[in-house]
Amino acid sequence: MKTVLQLPFNIYIKTAFNAAEEVAATRYVEENTSIPVPHILDYIPLNTPEFPRMGFVIMKAVSGHPLGQKGELLHEFTQEQKDTFVGTLRSWLQQLRSLAPVNKHQISGFLGGGLVSFRIGDVLDGPFGPFHSQDEFHAQDFCTPWAANNRSLTCALEHRLKTPYKICLTHGDLTPSNILIDDSGCPVALIDWETASWMPEYWEYTRALYMRTDYIGWREAFDRIFPCYGRELTVERAIWEHWVSS
Repeated sequence: MKTVLQLPFNIYIKTAFNAAEEVAATRYVEENTSIPVPHILDYIPLNTPEFPRMGFVIMKAVSGHPLGQKGELLHEFTQEQKDTFVGTLRSWLQQLRSLAPVNKHQISGFLGGGLVSFRIGDVLDGPFGPFHSQDEFHAQDFCTPWAANNRSLTCALEHRLKTPYKICLTHGDLTPSNILIDDSGCPVALIDWETASWMPEYWEYTRALYMRTDYIGWREAFDRIFPCYGRELTVERAIWEHWVSS
């Protein structure tokens, strides 16, 4: 379980299950975008056989509080607040997606090795891959619906098969707890980069909606940020429903 402790002088230390990747990704984003992220001071790898990727990350505090911590609900925001929320996140994610991968075809963790994703498995189960192409990635069991038993899903699968997706730097864990906002509801920081990976361009959208498609305000916000991945979401929902019911 992730633990975050506050130290003196506005410094925090957290356990990270994918520490080296999180530190490298956070620093890279800080240096190459205007996205507000925690400033990493240091990290201490544990180097244990049981948890080889775990470590302690030491960072400066960032302003804001997690979305929803004070009872904020996106669907109750004013239209101006919704527009600000969507516009800010869209700007951040456009910057993230503009960063070029070393290998434009490979799907991998931030440092080029295997990736970690809560959508694919527990963080301790990974890493998975790397995958040398989107076809190899999509051929994995975790990207395959149990049965394409309706026309909508069949068409969506055909679309995914034919589409040459751009490989983008992806946060991979956009949840209300990882988006910090100020008291007016404006996003002020994006935290927890341990699942940052080079993924197909639709993944940020579908991952953000993973098990949250019924969160009305959340779904509306991400539909506005990413308006063109409805068919990819159809495929992903079929996969989620299969694994949840199996």
